[in-house]
Amino acid sequence: MNSSESVLEMTVDSVLETIPAAWDRIRSNLRAAATGKFDITLEQFHVLRHIRQGWSTVGDLAEKKQISRSAVSQAVDVLVAKGLVTRCQESEDRRFVRLELTPHASEVMDANFAENRVWMKEKMASMSIEELNTIRQAMAVLKNTFVPGKP
Repeated sequence: MNSSESVLEMTVDSVLETIPAAWDRIRSNLRAAATGKFDITLEQFHVLRHIRQGWSTVGDLAEKKQISRSAVSQAVDVLVAKGLVTRCQESEDRRFVRLELTPHASEVMDANFAENRVWMKEKMASMSIEELNTIRQAMAVLKNTFVPGKP
């Protein structure tokens, strides 16, 4: 194996060891705060998060999460009962029901994501400017490398 292949192997290993662990900690912090504030399950939090991202029907959510429509419907039923999600029927087709976060759920989710950013800043505050710039540059390279649809 030449040095170029060796560096590539070490880089792949480093990415596979680092990103999942870092992302797991970030997601764990975010989920713990959200589930505690809303008194909801992790699955219900994921439904809220996906609705926030624009997945607005039970069918969309089931496809995104790769679970049954009935499982998503059950989670949505609980979120509606808790006043976190509303169902909106379309006037043209009453069978089409769009899901939306309530204003309260949007506010709490926004605050939760903001708190997570603060937590991340605290974790990274001791890094030097050079280290922070290196991470930003590396993230840009990874993003460009793994953009969906790019070979």
